[in-house]
Amino acid sequence: MQTPSSQERPRVTARRKVKQEAEVVLICNPRAGGRWKALAGILDSEEATHVRRIVTDSVEDIARAVADLGEDARLLCIYGGDGTIQRVLDLLAPGRRELQLALLGGGTMNVTSRWCGFSRDPLRNFREVVRGHRSGELLYKEVRVLEVMAGGEFHRCFTFGMGPPVRLLDAYERGRKGKLAALQTAAYAVAAAWLKSPASYEQLLAPLQAEIRIDGELLPYGEFAAVFANVTGQINPGVEPFVNQRSRDTFYCAAAAVSVREITLALPFLIRGWLPLDVAALTEPGRLLERLRNPSLFTDPRYVNRTGARLEIGSAERLYTIDGEIVTAPEGPIAVELGPTLKLAVAPSNHTSRIRLRR
Repeated sequence: MQTPSSQERPRVTARRKVKQEAEVVLICNPRAGGRWKALAGILDSEEATHVRRIVTDSVEDIARAVADLGEDARLLCIYGGDGTIQRVLDLLAPGRRELQLALLGGGTMNVTSRWCGFSRDPLRNFREVVRGHRSGELLYKEVRVLEVMAGGEFHRCFTFGMGPPVRLLDAYERGRKGKLAALQTAAYAVAAAWLKSPASYEQLLAPLQAEIRIDGELLPYGEFAAVFANVTGQINPGVEPFVNQRSRDTFYCAAAAVSVREITLALPFLIRGWLPLDVAALTEPGRLLERLRNPSLFTDPRYVNRTGARLEIGSAERLYTIDGEIVTAPEGPIAVELGPTLKLAVAPSNHTSRIRLRR
């Protein structure tokens, strides 16, 4: 039996390496969160030698990076923040369902990355993902993203929001960044809500004037302190305000038709999904039996918290957020629906701990 010559063996190895590099692609946005040291650790790691690396100079270069993925790409690792991920979602072709995503983190918040169980260390996340992919043990969960259509514009995201919180986020993004600046913005917002000072923040906290429909049903309110739609159940780390369990064909909807003062008082409960009690429900003895049969009737109806398949917003306000990115929409109605299904990699360590807890 003939054996391959020594000159043929390296060629076979080279083919396997090229195929593996084509299958796994790493897109890096080094400006996300300014974490250059973490990115350097990823690029210098042994695992990085087995993937195709694309480092962008700015978020504007992400479009070209996604266009250059190639048909052989099966796993796309994204180093960057929620804004970087959102831009990638916008650019992915709907027909590329075989492409799987691994959200490594590397930005400021990394909400979706943490929701997938990944740690704050992007290098550790990258190593786990590449090793899991090479061994065939990498696990995924399927998630349908939101599609936002506003005045002819189209975006994909995990979270959509409008109202005073979005205006505050926009004010923060326009100023200094950092934890101190964020705390200062929050302090000014609370002061403006109760003391009407500073005056500029009082304007930011003005209620959102809008007509809102969920699955065609018009909500009986015209002013809102916040409006959100979401598919993961988590808006920010530790903020899980949704009550009902969504199905595959619905997403979470929340709208607070109350003043900003009221929502600041209820906020510690709202972020955990505890809706305020309807005081009027206790003063109507004639309907007490009906409410005992349906405990949800005891909650304040101004805090709308349900699931739906379509959210429509008619408002003169054009400012909204998608995964923490601020967008100014052209004139026209805003509609939110479910989009395509994505396969997101799950952290192996997170999966193992869940299995142990179940056992």
